[in-house]
Amino acid sequence: MNLPRINNKNLQKEIHVWVVDLDQCNLSCVEAIKELPEAEAKKAGRFHSKIHRDRYVKGRFMLRSVLGMYLGSDFYDQEFYISRYGKPALQDSYKDNSIHFNISNSENICVCAFGQYSEIGIDIEKIHDLPDMDRIIARFFSEEEKHFLGLPLSDRKQTFFKYWARKEALLKAMGVGMSYPLDKIDIAGNENSPQLVIKIEGSDISNQWTILDMDIFTGFASALALQDEHRDLAGRVRFFHPADECMTSFKEKNNNIFLCGAEI
Repeated sequence: MNLPRINNKNLQKEIHVWVVDLDQCNLSCVEAIKELPEAEAKKAGRFHSKIHRDRYVKGRFMLRSVLGMYLGSDFYDQEFYISRYGKPALQDSYKDNSIHFNISNSENICVCAFGQYSEIGIDIEKIHDLPDMDRIIARFFSEEEKHFLGLPLSDRKQTFFKYWARKEALLKAMGVGMSYPLDKIDIAGNENSPQLVIKIEGSDISNQWTILDMDIFTGFASALALQDEHRDLAGRVRFFHPADECMTSFKEKNNNIFLCGAEI
């Protein structure tokens, strides 16, 4: 794999997804947390488990590292604008850059999506045994989505997390979080199509969003949602991960440790 220096102008015509195994990221969290804004540092301090605290710090540090690369400035301690439902965005001073982003992590895997022009949402879910799966399906899935209940257990589990990732990615792109009634959203779509058109009961925004399934890591389900007017970008998604040799030491002054990345 080559180690390209990413051309920021590509965001005008592409979606970039950065992927990192947080447990393999050689970053000093003791030092990194000092670089984060106060609100994020305090949130990190509320984790009781060290592994969960370290994963949170590493994920936020990666997000800010890559944002700083795209913006051409140090972005580690800058505050985000936080929407009513908790979606982070750039403050007014950065809006001319029109960079939209979203972050998700499940266990040790963190994904960050970046683009211009379109609001985006991303979600990743580790596929695992879920004793309450049928109860969750009954409460949060639409009637159209429940067709997979007749599948064998292993297939049912795979489909459950695929659909859940689609739902969360969509709600994050919409900026409404989990406040929206999930059973009113039908993301079953055409399983033979990589770009799914969503039905939202009682809403006129059903045709305003497109969802793309992503096979990022074995054992995980992931999805990306973007505005339908920019659905052509769904066919131009590039994946990157921070270069290993750039992760062995903490950033030096004016040097972003995630500046280089390996394209997957």
